[in-house]
Amino acid sequence: MDPAKKSKVLIVSFLAGALLLGFVAFKGMSTTGQEHMAIIKQVIQDKGGVIVAGGVTAVPLDESPFERGGKGNTIYKIDYTKDGQPFTAWYRSENHSSILKEPEEWILP
Repeated sequence: MDPAKKSKVLIVSFLAGALLLGFVAFKGMSTTGQEHMAIIKQVIQDKGGVIVAGGVTAVPLDESPFERGGKGNTIYKIDYTKDGQPFTAWYRSENHSSILKEPEEWILP
């Protein structure tokens, strides 16, 4: 194989590998987010609450009541109603993307 063709094959292979890794990472993050939403919905439902429309948002650590959080955590603010009364719950989830994380924790009213 001539050097020019070999160089093009290497570049195309590298780009294809990078795209594949990017897709796998995106799919993994999407699946993790769906798992977190399922957990949130189940916990609020078990408490007898109903999540309001747009009531689940990811927030930074400094806007939450948690003292600590790592790169491997996502903190969610959950607005819901129970018996017509509004409530706010907090959930610090564990992501699978980092070893720097705090344990999963809930703050419920």
